[in-house]
Amino acid sequence: KDTGCFPGEAQVLTEDGTRKKMKEVALGDKVLTLNSHGRPSFSKVIEYLYYDPHSTSEYLKVESEDGHCVSISPNHLIFTGQPGGEKKAVFAATLQPGDHIIAVSNTHTQHCKVKQVTSGTQDGIYNVLTCTGTLVVDGILASNYACYKSHKLSHAACAPLRVASALTKKHTGKTPKEEGIHGYAQFLSKVGKAITPGYMT
Repeated sequence: KDTGCFPGEAQVLTEDGTRKKMKEVALGDKVLTLNSHGRPSFSKVIEYLYYDPHSTSEYLKVESEDGHCVSISPNHLIFTGQPGGEKKAVFAATLQPGDHIIAVSNTHTQHCKVKQVTSGTQDGIYNVLTCTGTLVVDGILASNYACYKSHKLSHAACAPLRVASALTKKHTGKTPKEEGIHGYAQFLSKVGKAITPGYMT
């Protein structure tokens, strides 16, 4: 499938301290991420970019030397970076042993060295949009975005969804009634392929 997501069993940490599987995350949930200052914080889920509980998809299982493990689509953006340096969003498919990914708890962050990357099929295809454009899945910092290699441009392009969320009252505590990719995300994918095909997977 032409998208980047997480399996249903992947987990996020919510503001009240409970862990939720991606298949259980609802609009209005506040999930762990990093704020603009690089500190752990919680950001509101304002939209589902992809919701498909009935399909299976290929995911990469990224394991670190210190025991962290995240399952993520090959074309989803995940953050890397050397300790003390700036973080960079890269396609998960480009990760190699020795690269550093970023682990986040509700109190601190740390850089973890990738031990191995394997692939396999898992159930469910899920992705959400938060106010910050990032979220921590299975303890690892990832982008909300996929298929387009610039996290910053993707985040800017999703500004209309954030504005719409602020102006309208979404039904919090709900998961989408319709399955599949969000219409606006599908539109952005088509635009990206037409204007900047070199940035697309």
